[in-house]
Amino acid sequence: MENRRKAPRIPLITMARVTPHELQPSAEALVRDISTGGMGVYVKGRYQKGDMLLVKVSFETTEGKIIKEALTGRIAWVKSLEEGQLAVGIEIPDMERKHPSLYAYVKQQEEMR
Repeated sequence: MENRRKAPRIPLITMARVTPHELQPSAEALVRDISTGGMGVYVKGRYQKGDMLLVKVSFETTEGKIIKEALTGRIAWVKSLEEGQLAVGIEIPDMERKHPSLYAYVKQQEEMR
């Protein structure tokens, strides 16, 4: 299978809240990785490719800094897992301009790989 990612994924295990832009109730999601162009999460619910989401994430960096962001993204892919669980790839455009502290952290982690 061809890897079409534009940036490497950095492992990041944290919880997030995802809210579809149709203003459905938010759901808890487990973030599994992040890049300068998006993130992968596990979530329960009904999501499909193309859905717009608001993703609220908060985590502590390896340097002890707290990063809290509310990101807007579009679902790039969805894979069904067991018991209603989904693996979802979320594309987050223009992270560098809209979320500079998160972008700087992820970029630093990419360069360390």
